Amino acid sequence: MFSRSTQPWYSIFGGRYTGDHPSFYDKADQPWTKILEENWLVIRDELFELLEENPERLQPYKINHAMAFPPQQWKTMGLMFWRLKNRHNCKRCPETIKLLKALPGCTSASLSILEPQSNINPHQGDTDAVIRCHMGLKIPAPLPDCGFQVRDKIKGWQEGVTLLFCDAQTHTAWNHTDLRRYVMILDIIRPEYQHRKNDICAHVLASAMIQMLYQKYEFLRRRKRYVKKSIYHVLRVGFAVYLPIHNLL
Repeated sequence: MFSRSTQPWYSIFGGRYTGDHPSFYDKADQPWTKILEENWLVIRDELFELLEENPERLQPYKINHAMAFPPQQWKTMGLMFWRLKNRHNCKRCPETIKLLKALPGCTSASLSILEPQSNINPHQGDTDAVIRCHMGLKIPAPLPDCGFQVRDKIKGWQEGVTLLFCDAQTHTAWNHTDLRRYVMILDIIRPEYQHRKNDICAHVLASAMIQMLYQKYEFLRRRKRYVKKSIYHVLRVGFAVYLPIHNLL
Protein backbone atom coordinates (compact mmCIF):
# COMPACT_ATOMS: atom_id res chain seq x y z
CA MET A 1 0.00 0.00 0.00
CA PHE A 2 1.33 3.43 -0.91
CA SER A 3 1.57 6.17 1.69
CA ARG A 4 -0.69 9.21 1.53
CA SER A 5 2.30 11.29 0.37
CA THR A 6 2.82 9.27 -2.83
CA GLN A 7 2.09 11.30 -5.94
CA PRO A 8 -0.19 9.86 -8.64
CA TRP A 9 1.20 9.44 -12.14
CA TYR A 10 -0.51 11.32 -14.98
CA SER A 11 0.02 10.44 -18.63
CA ILE A 12 -0.12 13.96 -20.07
CA PHE A 13 3.32 14.92 -18.74
CA GLY A 14 4.46 11.72 -17.06
CA GLY A 15 6.00 9.88 -20.01
CA ARG A 16 5.82 6.10 -20.19
CA TYR A 17 4.46 4.51 -17.05
CA THR A 18 7.13 2.71 -15.04
CA GLY A 19 5.23 2.14 -11.81
CA ASP A 20 4.87 -1.22 -10.12
CA HIS A 21 1.10 -1.67 -10.15
CA PRO A 22 0.20 -5.09 -11.58
CA SER A 23 -1.44 -5.54 -14.95
CA PHE A 24 -4.53 -7.11 -13.37
CA TYR A 25 -5.80 -6.83 -9.80
CA ASP A 26 -7.26 -9.69 -7.79
CA LYS A 27 -10.95 -8.91 -7.32
CA ALA A 28 -10.91 -10.94 -4.10
CA ASP A 29 -9.12 -7.92 -2.62
CA GLN A 30 -11.89 -5.59 -3.83
CA PRO A 31 -15.16 -6.62 -2.12
CA TRP A 32 -17.12 -3.89 -3.93
CA THR A 33 -17.00 -6.03 -7.08
CA LYS A 34 -19.68 -8.26 -5.53
CA ILE A 35 -22.15 -5.35 -5.68
CA LEU A 36 -21.67 -5.17 -9.44
CA GLU A 37 -21.66 -8.89 -10.15
CA GLU A 38 -24.72 -9.61 -8.01
CA ASN A 39 -26.67 -6.88 -9.82
CA TRP A 40 -25.23 -7.04 -13.32
CA LEU A 41 -28.56 -7.87 -14.98
CA VAL A 42 -30.15 -4.75 -13.46
CA ILE A 43 -27.28 -2.66 -14.82
CA ARG A 44 -27.36 -4.31 -18.23
CA ASP A 45 -31.11 -3.92 -18.64
CA GLU A 46 -31.13 -0.23 -17.67
CA LEU A 47 -28.23 0.65 -19.95
CA PHE A 48 -29.62 -1.31 -22.89
CA GLU A 49 -33.06 0.27 -22.42
CA LEU A 50 -31.44 3.72 -22.40
CA LEU A 51 -29.52 2.90 -25.56
CA GLU A 52 -32.59 1.50 -27.31
CA GLU A 53 -34.56 4.61 -26.38
CA ASN A 54 -32.07 6.81 -28.22
CA PRO A 55 -29.20 5.08 -30.09
CA GLU A 56 -27.64 8.49 -30.82
CA ARG A 57 -26.51 8.66 -27.19
CA LEU A 58 -23.79 6.25 -28.26
CA GLN A 59 -20.87 8.28 -29.62
CA PRO A 60 -17.38 7.41 -30.95
CA TYR A 61 -14.64 7.95 -28.38
CA LYS A 62 -13.81 11.64 -28.76
CA ILE A 63 -10.67 12.28 -26.74
CA ASN A 64 -8.32 10.54 -29.16
CA HIS A 65 -9.61 9.71 -32.65
CA ALA A 66 -6.60 7.48 -33.32
CA MET A 67 -7.49 5.13 -30.47
CA ALA A 68 -9.61 2.70 -32.51
CA PHE A 69 -9.03 0.86 -35.79
CA PRO A 70 -10.96 1.12 -37.99
CA PRO A 71 -11.63 4.70 -36.82
CA GLN A 72 -14.73 5.46 -34.74
CA GLN A 73 -15.45 1.81 -33.97
CA TRP A 74 -15.06 2.23 -30.21
CA LYS A 75 -18.18 3.94 -28.87
CA THR A 76 -19.36 5.00 -25.44
CA MET A 77 -22.44 6.21 -23.59
CA GLY A 78 -21.59 7.88 -20.32
CA LEU A 79 -23.22 8.15 -16.93
CA MET A 80 -20.31 9.84 -15.21
CA PHE A 81 -16.88 10.98 -16.44
CA TRP A 82 -14.38 11.82 -13.69
CA ARG A 83 -17.24 13.07 -11.47
CA LEU A 84 -18.91 15.02 -14.29
CA LYS A 85 -22.41 13.53 -14.47
CA ASN A 86 -24.60 13.15 -17.51
CA ARG A 87 -27.72 14.00 -15.57
CA HIS A 88 -30.20 12.83 -18.18
CA ASN A 89 -28.57 9.42 -18.54
CA CYS A 90 -28.25 9.07 -14.76
CA LYS A 91 -31.92 9.89 -14.30
CA ARG A 92 -32.88 7.15 -16.76
CA CYS A 93 -30.80 4.54 -14.88
CA PRO A 94 -31.86 5.00 -11.23
CA GLU A 95 -31.05 1.51 -9.97
CA THR A 96 -27.61 1.58 -11.58
CA ILE A 97 -26.87 4.94 -9.97
CA LYS A 98 -27.87 3.57 -6.55
CA LEU A 99 -25.39 0.75 -7.03
CA LEU A 100 -22.62 3.11 -8.15
CA LYS A 101 -23.14 5.24 -5.04
CA ALA A 102 -22.43 2.15 -2.95
CA LEU A 103 -18.99 1.76 -4.53
CA PRO A 104 -16.08 3.42 -2.68
CA GLY A 105 -14.74 6.32 -4.75
CA CYS A 106 -16.44 5.64 -8.07
CA THR A 107 -15.54 8.52 -10.40
CA SER A 108 -16.50 7.23 -13.87
CA ALA A 109 -19.08 4.88 -15.35
CA SER A 110 -20.03 4.27 -18.96
CA LEU A 111 -21.28 1.72 -21.46
CA SER A 112 -18.52 0.80 -23.91
CA ILE A 113 -19.17 -0.81 -27.28
CA LEU A 114 -16.52 -2.25 -29.57
CA GLU A 115 -17.92 -2.77 -33.05
CA PRO A 116 -17.39 -6.02 -35.02
CA GLN A 117 -13.98 -6.62 -36.62
CA SER A 118 -12.30 -3.78 -34.78
CA ASN A 119 -9.52 -3.04 -32.31
CA ILE A 120 -8.62 -0.53 -29.63
CA ASN A 121 -4.98 0.33 -30.26
CA PRO A 122 -2.36 -0.08 -27.50
CA HIS A 123 -2.39 2.93 -25.19
CA GLN A 124 -1.82 4.10 -21.64
CA GLY A 125 -4.65 5.50 -19.52
CA ASP A 126 -4.69 8.86 -17.78
CA THR A 127 -3.47 7.97 -14.30
CA ASP A 128 -2.47 5.17 -11.94
CA ALA A 129 -4.66 6.64 -9.18
CA VAL A 130 -7.63 4.43 -10.09
CA ILE A 131 -8.53 0.79 -10.45
CA ARG A 132 -10.27 0.43 -13.79
CA CYS A 133 -13.07 -2.12 -13.91
CA HIS A 134 -14.63 -3.78 -16.95
CA MET A 135 -17.82 -5.79 -16.47
CA GLY A 136 -19.06 -7.87 -19.37
CA LEU A 137 -22.66 -7.16 -20.39
CA LYS A 138 -22.85 -8.85 -23.79
CA ILE A 139 -19.76 -10.66 -25.03
CA PRO A 140 -19.91 -12.15 -28.54
CA ALA A 141 -17.16 -14.75 -28.11
CA PRO A 142 -14.39 -15.92 -25.77
CA LEU A 143 -10.67 -15.75 -26.49
CA PRO A 144 -9.03 -15.64 -28.96
CA ASP A 145 -11.71 -13.87 -31.02
CA CYS A 146 -12.61 -11.26 -28.42
CA GLY A 147 -10.22 -10.22 -25.71
CA PHE A 148 -8.18 -7.77 -23.72
CA GLN A 149 -4.44 -7.47 -23.08
CA VAL A 150 -2.55 -5.50 -20.41
CA ARG A 151 1.21 -5.59 -21.05
CA ASP A 152 1.89 -9.31 -21.69
CA LYS A 153 -1.19 -10.71 -19.94
CA ILE A 154 -4.32 -11.61 -21.93
CA LYS A 155 -7.82 -12.22 -20.60
CA GLY A 156 -11.30 -12.57 -22.06
CA TRP A 157 -14.45 -10.88 -20.80
CA GLN A 158 -17.34 -12.82 -19.30
CA GLU A 159 -20.90 -11.62 -18.91
CA GLY A 160 -21.60 -10.51 -15.35
CA VAL A 161 -17.96 -10.83 -14.31
CA THR A 162 -15.65 -7.96 -13.37
CA LEU A 163 -12.12 -7.57 -14.71
CA LEU A 164 -9.83 -5.18 -12.79
CA PHE A 165 -6.63 -3.70 -14.18
CA CYS A 166 -4.16 -0.83 -13.96
CA ASP A 167 -5.23 1.70 -16.60
CA ALA A 168 -1.75 3.27 -16.61
CA GLN A 169 -0.21 0.08 -17.99
CA THR A 170 -0.24 -0.26 -21.78
CA HIS A 171 -3.37 -2.13 -22.86
CA THR A 172 -5.33 -3.05 -25.96
CA ALA A 173 -8.60 -4.77 -26.89
CA TRP A 174 -10.08 -6.50 -29.92
CA ASN A 175 -13.36 -7.85 -31.23
CA HIS A 176 -12.77 -10.07 -34.25
CA THR A 177 -16.36 -11.30 -34.42
CA ASP A 178 -19.41 -10.19 -36.39
CA LEU A 179 -21.27 -8.90 -33.32
CA ARG A 180 -20.85 -5.95 -30.97
CA ARG A 181 -19.04 -6.30 -27.66
CA TYR A 182 -20.69 -4.53 -24.70
CA VAL A 183 -18.96 -3.84 -21.38
CA MET A 184 -19.48 -1.40 -18.54
CA ILE A 185 -16.36 0.59 -17.64
CA LEU A 186 -15.85 2.07 -14.18
CA ASP A 187 -13.04 3.88 -12.40
CA ILE A 188 -12.55 3.49 -8.65
CA ILE A 189 -10.12 5.78 -6.84
CA ARG A 190 -7.48 3.73 -5.06
CA PRO A 191 -7.87 3.82 -1.25
CA GLU A 192 -4.62 5.73 -0.70
CA TYR A 193 -5.91 8.54 -2.94
CA GLN A 194 -9.48 8.83 -1.66
CA HIS A 195 -8.66 12.09 0.11
CA ARG A 196 -7.51 13.54 -3.26
CA LYS A 197 -10.45 12.45 -5.40
CA ASN A 198 -11.44 15.94 -6.54
CA ASP A 199 -7.86 16.91 -7.41
CA ILE A 200 -7.26 13.71 -9.39
CA CYS A 201 -10.48 14.15 -11.37
CA ALA A 202 -9.56 17.77 -12.13
CA HIS A 203 -6.16 16.66 -13.45
CA VAL A 204 -7.68 14.03 -15.75
CA LEU A 205 -10.47 16.30 -17.01
CA ALA A 206 -7.89 18.96 -17.86
CA SER A 207 -5.83 16.33 -19.67
CA ALA A 208 -8.87 15.17 -21.67
CA MET A 209 -9.73 18.74 -22.62
CA ILE A 210 -6.14 19.44 -23.71
CA GLN A 211 -6.12 16.32 -25.91
CA MET A 212 -9.36 17.33 -27.61
CA LEU A 213 -8.20 20.92 -28.16
CA TYR A 214 -4.86 19.86 -29.63
CA GLN A 215 -6.59 17.27 -31.79
CA LYS A 216 -8.99 19.88 -33.19
CA TYR A 217 -6.73 22.93 -33.57
CA GLU A 218 -3.54 22.41 -35.55
CA PHE A 219 -2.09 25.79 -34.54
CA LEU A 220 -1.93 24.64 -30.91
CA ARG A 221 0.28 21.72 -31.91
CA ARG A 222 2.85 24.22 -33.18
CA ARG A 223 3.07 25.97 -29.83
CA LYS A 224 5.89 25.29 -27.38
CA ARG A 225 5.46 22.89 -24.50
CA TYR A 226 5.08 25.63 -21.89
CA VAL A 227 1.91 26.84 -23.66
CA LYS A 228 0.37 23.39 -23.26
CA LYS A 229 1.34 23.29 -19.60
CA SER A 230 -0.11 26.74 -18.98
CA ILE A 231 -3.45 25.85 -20.58
CA TYR A 232 -3.50 22.58 -18.68
CA HIS A 233 -3.00 24.20 -15.28
CA VAL A 234 -5.69 26.82 -15.93
CA LEU A 235 -8.13 24.06 -16.89
CA ARG A 236 -7.15 21.97 -13.88
CA VAL A 237 -7.84 24.80 -11.46
CA GLY A 238 -11.15 25.51 -13.18
CA PHE A 239 -12.30 21.90 -12.88
CA ALA A 240 -11.12 21.71 -9.26
CA VAL A 241 -13.40 24.64 -8.42
CA TYR A 242 -16.31 23.46 -10.56
CA LEU A 243 -16.55 19.78 -9.60
CA PRO A 244 -17.72 20.26 -5.97
CA ILE A 245 -20.38 22.71 -7.16
CA HIS A 246 -21.49 20.38 -9.96
CA ASN A 247 -21.92 17.51 -7.51
CA LEU A 248 -23.98 19.59 -5.09
CA LEU A 249 -26.55 20.54 -7.74
